[in-house]
Amino acid sequence: MELTWIRTFVTLAHFQHFTKTSEFLNMSQPTVSIHVKKLEESLGVKLIDRSSTRVPFTLTPAGEKVFADGQKMIELWKSMEHAGEEREEVMLKIGSTHTVSAALLPDFIKKIKMLHPHVRLKIEIHNHDRIVELLENQELDLAIVEGTKGIEPFQTEVISRDELRFFANRGMNLHTSPLILREKGSGTRDYADQFIKSEQITPAEIIEAGSHHLIKQLALRGLGIAFLSSSMVKDEVAAGKLLPLDPYVIHRPFFAVCPADSPAGSVIRELIGVLKED
Repeated sequence: MELTWIRTFVTLAHFQHFTKTSEFLNMSQPTVSIHVKKLEESLGVKLIDRSSTRVPFTLTPAGEKVFADGQKMIELWKSMEHAGEEREEVMLKIGSTHTVSAALLPDFIKKIKMLHPHVRLKIEIHNHDRIVELLENQELDLAIVEGTKGIEPFQTEVISRDELRFFANRGMNLHTSPLILREKGSGTRDYADQFIKSEQITPAEIIEAGSHHLIKQLALRGLGIAFLSSSMVKDEVAAGKLLPLDPYVIHRPFFAVCPADSPAGSVIRELIGVLKED
C-alpha cells in the first residue's frame, strides 16, 4: 500500500468528482482510477460503488472508514515531514459578505482544513462596506465579496458567478408591490439600487432587512418581493413556495480580494485556486 493511493482516494472522496480530483492532484483521470483500484486490491475491499444513476459514485461502508482513517494518516504524514522544523502557527483572517458566506464559505472552509489542517481560522461575516473597511485596516488576509466598490486598491480575481433575481410567493409587480432589500452598504443592495434606477422603478415601499434569511421569510409570507441570489432560494423555488419574476435576471461575479503584501501570500494564492475550481 502506498501513501499516494491513499491521498488520491481521500481527495476523490472529498470532491466526489473524478475530474476535479485529477485537476487538483495534477494527474490524469485514468491514474486516479488506477490508484483507487490498487488501494482496493491492497485492502481486499471495495471502496466505491458506481451503481447509482444519480451520482458518479458513492462510498461503501469500508470506503467511509478508509476515508476517515486516510485523512488522519495524511495529517500525521504532513506533521512528520515538518517534525524537524520550527513551525510558527499560521492564522488566516478571512472575511465574507453575507451572500458569499451562504453560497461558498462552508465548502471552502472544509477544503482549507483538508489542505492545511494546522491553520487557525478567523472568519468575519459583514456587509460589503465593512469588509472593505477591514481590508483597508489590514485586518483581513482574504475577502470574498460580490460588489466592486472600494476593492480597486487590492489584488482581485473573479472566482465564480452568481445570479440575482426577484422572488415572490405569487405574481407581483415591481412597480406596485413592496420590495424587500438588504440594507445600504450591502453589495446585493448596490445591485438592486442600480437595477431600480436603470429600469426607472419607483417602489411603492422598500422594506430593509439585515439578513438574507429574513428577506426570504418575509417573501414567503407574502409581504413583498425579495431580491436574492438564486442559490439561496433554490429549495423554495423547487417546492413552488417562491416564484422568480421574469424576465429580471442580473448576473454578477464573486471576487477574491487580498492585500498585495499579505504575510500568508503563498497560502492565499493556493486557496484562491481552490475557490476557482468549484
